[in-house]
Amino acid sequence: MLRRFQIAGIPLVQASANFFIPSSFGDLVAVESRVTQWGTSSFSVEHKLFRGEALAVEGFEKRVWTIRPGGDLTKAQSHPIPKEVIEKFS
Repeated sequence: MLRRFQIAGIPLVQASANFFIPSSFGDLVAVESRVTQWGTSSFSVEHKLFRGEALAVEGFEKRVWTIRPGGDLTKAQSHPIPKEVIEKFS
């Protein structure tokens, strides 16, 4: 993605989580993640962590597609997400 789309990164701009049951170091959890919404230059992701059959954690995040304007490595700005990238997740 770095070479093909000149992406600078997809920084996290918002995050939240709800914790339903405790998990400890060493517990096995299954993680399910999916993109729930596409914007022009941002997208939202939902994460669910299961301990066995029980939902332990539900998390949400919003990320922004960024580029380096004019190749300036000291700056980053939002940029429309390429349709090709969105299609790969559909």
